[in-house]
Amino acid sequence: MHPMRHATRPSPAARPALAVLGLALLGLALLGGCADTSLELQDPARILYFEAEALENQGLHSDAIAKLQNITAQYPGTRLAAFAFLKLADIYALQESWADAEAHYRQYLAANPGSHLTSYTLFRLLDVNDRNTYTGLFFKEREVDRGTSPNKKIILDYKRFLLLYPNSVYLPQIEHIYLDARATLASHELQVGDFYYKRGQYNAAVGRYWYLLRTYPEYPYPEAVLSRLIRAYRRNQQPEQAQEMFSIYRTLFGERGNAVDPVEN
Repeated sequence: MHPMRHATRPSPAARPALAVLGLALLGLALLGGCADTSLELQDPARILYFEAEALENQGLHSDAIAKLQNITAQYPGTRLAAFAFLKLADIYALQESWADAEAHYRQYLAANPGSHLTSYTLFRLLDVNDRNTYTGLFFKEREVDRGTSPNKKIILDYKRFLLLYPNSVYLPQIEHIYLDARATLASHELQVGDFYYKRGQYNAAVGRYWYLLRTYPEYPYPEAVLSRLIRAYRRNQQPEQAQEMFSIYRTLFGERGNAVDPVEN
């Protein structure tokens, strides 16, 4: 059995509707006014914000970004400056500038802790990091051998989201994102283990294969990992450990263990 190198991206049909829900909440917050005491700062900032919205609706994203950046620079600490970070993040996400989108979502969370839009913002963080793991012009595929940072961030942000919002409407989507991230990280560990094995660094390979089995027990190709672990032990002059793993291999996979003797490969 051979592990897959890529996972094909599922159709994220529900994500646009959930994003619209978050934007509707943002609009209601703005219409409801700002909590800042410095009213002379609020009015020009609000004008800039709605000008930026109008530019965005016309597809003039660069001009909208400039307006929003003016708000964050000229009116720091205001509620509209915090919302400007969120709007900037959404625009960067539309432009598929994933790193900029992530940075501004995190800036919004830092500037507006405890916001009623925190669940939406965390959902968007998970979404942009998920999208950042895919490549391909027409057929998006998740690249196992790319940097692991987005997937690791997904794991951490998912745990934070689940702790804060265990009953959120966003949960079905982010659970799928979380499981995809774990599958990609597991496949990455297998590739790293294979890299060490092919270069004769058998002890390092053993460590990676063991880490995969312990950390990602849901990995769908345990037979492939165990067979590699057995071969690595054998090459590393650890016959007792190899035999122990082979016994486990035979117990788990029965006749399949008879069909391919990984110790002898």
